[in-house]
This record gives sequence, C-alpha cells and structure tokens, in this order.
Amino acid sequence: MIERPSARLILLDPRDRLFLFNVHDPKVFDPANPFFDPFWVMIGGMVDPGEDFAEAAVREAGEETKLPVIGEPTWVWTRERRMSWRGKNVIHRERFFLARTNRTEADTSGLDEKERSWTRGHRWWTADEIVESGERFEPLDLGVRLRTLLRDGPPGEPVVLS
Repeated sequence: MIERPSARLILLDPRDRLFLFNVHDPKVFDPANPFFDPFWVMIGGMVDPGEDFAEAAVREAGEETKLPVIGEPTWVWTRERRMSWRGKNVIHRERFFLARTNRTEADTSGLDEKERSWTRGHRWWTADEIVESGERFEPLDLGVRLRTLLRDGPPGEPVVLS
C-alpha cells in the first residue's frame, strides 16, 4: 500500500463560493464510486517530501488556478481513504484547509498533462448549489459540511471525515 499525503484547499471567493474542478479518470478506482462518474473536487494534490501541508495547498492553488490565497489557510478537516490510483493501491492521507481569495478569474494553464487529461472543467459553487445538485462531490457531503463551516467558522480541532 502506497501512502499519498495530500492537501486540499477549500478556496472561497468574496461571495463565499467554493472553487471546484470537475474531473474524471477511468484509470482510477474508488470503492465509494465504482463507476467513477465525473465528480467535483477541490484544488489540491500531493504534498512533496519535506513540504508543509498548508504550503502544499497554497502551492497547488497557484499551480492549478493562479488564484492568490489571502491570509493563512486554516486546517479544518482530515480524511484517510483507500483506493486504486492509476493501477496502484493507495491510502490518501488528506488535510483540507480553508482559505480565501480576492479574485474569481482562474487560469488553469498551469495544470500538467495528467491533470489536463482528467479535468473536464471548473466553476464556483455556493453551499446551497452543492446541496441541491444531483452531481457528485468529494467529500460526498461537501455541501452540508461547507454550510456548517460558513455558519460556525473553523472548528477548534480538524474534523475527521468518514
């Protein structure tokens, strides 16, 4: 089993909308979604050796969207999940960070070849739009969790996602 430390960014614009990518890769098997339909996912990716998780989340935002992160990101959620990632059994150890940006015009020209191959689009979503949508999001209860985060603010300790 390969361990893959990952950092995800809950990046909100001035109107509290969340930036998400729509992705699909038939080479990836996720037991939570055996048909692996396209789904919406936050900015993020692998943490490089020796890199801090929060720094990785900010770096990924710059690489994937060129959107600036304003202030220090706050670690709010954590999750471990097992899946087959491009032919290898992987345990993802994810940390999710809340952050803000002052812009909404994303530039995705920095996505690498693999990322471009599985990215189908991107957009800003409100928590209500996520809750009311019939599309798939990661985590599956993202809309409800985002509503709680916006209403209550960051938790005192990171919440463990199931």
